Amino acid sequence: NTYQNAALTNGAKVTCVIISSLTCANPTAATCNEITMTVTNPVVPSVTIAANPGTTICSGTSVTFTATPANGGATPIYQWKLNGTNVGTNSNTYQNAALTNGAKVTCVMTSSLSCTNPTAATSNELTITLTAAAAPSVSIAASPGNTICSGTSVTFTATPTNGGTTPVYQWKLNGTNVGTNSITYQNA
Repeated sequence: NTYQNAALTNGAKVTCVIISSLTCANPTAATCNEITMTVTNPVVPSVTIAANPGTTICSGTSVTFTATPANGGATPIYQWKLNGTNVGTNSNTYQNAALTNGAKVTCVMTSSLSCTNPTAATSNELTITLTAAAAPSVSIAASPGNTICSGTSVTFTATPTNGGTTPVYQWKLNGTNVGTNSITYQNA
């Protein structure tokens, strides 16, 4: 009363004919409903992860990891891993503000599609790099100097430390904002 086949092709039609063992069966044979098989080719699932704001961070920075699946189906299952240990929830995102230098984050995604081979995929691995805290500072110099004759034009030049590639400058004269966002300020 069962039939098994692992080599069915798309569109194959399966029926069953039963021959009754009753002596008074009329007719003695009956054909069942027809089942048409739909065979889909297996797909390979994959998943990639990205970190926002990135993998090089300051200590205590909250990083959001986002998984982007391929062939995951409508409801894939996500298992995040931090240094190989399960973390997070069944979500396409994982957030952590206590990452350490060298921490490694991956995600295992199990597809909800019926024809995947294999059923689960492991993402790329992201390694966290913590940068040392850097306190910015700035010093200024006056040219031609800080002892001048009345009406002499003085150019003040800022020399930043740990200002980054494009620091913002706000000059102040007696506590009031003056000048422009420039490395120099001039006043006569």
